[in-house]
Amino acid sequence: MKHHAINRAVLAAAAIASLLTNEVTAFSGSLLARGADVTKLKLPPGFDIEAAGGWSEIERLAADPKSELVSLIVSGLKGSGGNVDVLSSEKLEMLESLLLNCGKGFGADLVDGEWVSVLSRQGKKSPRFQKLVNKRDKVQNSFANFDISTQTFLNLAYTPHQRGQLKALVEYNPVPDNHDLSADGKVVLRRIACDITDVNFKYWKLPKLTLPLKKKGGYLDFIYLDEDIRVTKGNRGGLFVHFRRKFLEKMMSQ
Repeated sequence: MKHHAINRAVLAAAAIASLLTNEVTAFSGSLLARGADVTKLKLPPGFDIEAAGGWSEIERLAADPKSELVSLIVSGLKGSGGNVDVLSSEKLEMLESLLLNCGKGFGADLVDGEWVSVLSRQGKKSPRFQKLVNKRDKVQNSFANFDISTQTFLNLAYTPHQRGQLKALVEYNPVPDNHDLSADGKVVLRRIACDITDVNFKYWKLPKLTLPLKKKGGYLDFIYLDEDIRVTKGNRGGLFVHFRRKFLEKMMSQ
C-alpha cells in the first residue's frame, strides 16, 4: 500500500509538471511566433507581473501588442475629451516591453513626415517646463515631424486656442548604440543622437521669444515604428507615442 501511495504521488507530480510545462511552452510559442524570444523579454526594473494581470494576461497582450496599445490610447483620448492621456500603469509598461521585442526600430523611410502626439509619460528626470506643457496638450495640438532630407525633427506644441506656438528644432543622427538583433539575425537600429539647436515661443502678434534651451548629447530610442504609430523613449526616461494624422482620425471615428 505504501508503494502504491508513493507511485500515485509521483504520477500526480509528473502530471502537474507536464501541465506547467505545456503552459510555459504555449506562452513562449505565442511570443516566438512573432519573432520575440521570451527569454530575452525586457521587463522594467521591479515590474510586478501579478499587478499586470499575471502570465495569462501577458500572453493575451502579446498576441497583438500594437492593437492593445492603440485601443488603450484611443479609449483614454475619447474619455478625456481629446486630452493627451498620461499613463503609468503596469499594462503600459508591459506593452512597451512587448513592442520592443517585435524588432521594429528606427527606419528613415517610415519615420519621415508628420506625427501627432497622443500620449506622453514623463520620466522622473524630465524638466518641469516640459511637464507643464504636456499637462495642457490636446490631440493635434502637439506634433513631432521628421525631415529625413535634413536629418532634423521639429517639435511643435500649441496653446489651447492655437494662438501660441512652442517650437523646438532638433538635429539627429542614427547611432549603433543600444541596437538589437531580430529573430532572423538582422540588426535593429534603436537610437538616434539628438541635439536641440533652437527653441522659441511665439504668441499671436507678439515678437518671437528665443528660449535658452539648446542642448547637445541627448538621444531618442525607438521602441516601435511602423506606418501608423511611433513609440519612443527619451534619454530622461520619458515615453512618447505618436500616430499618423490619418490613422488617428480613423481610430477616433470608430
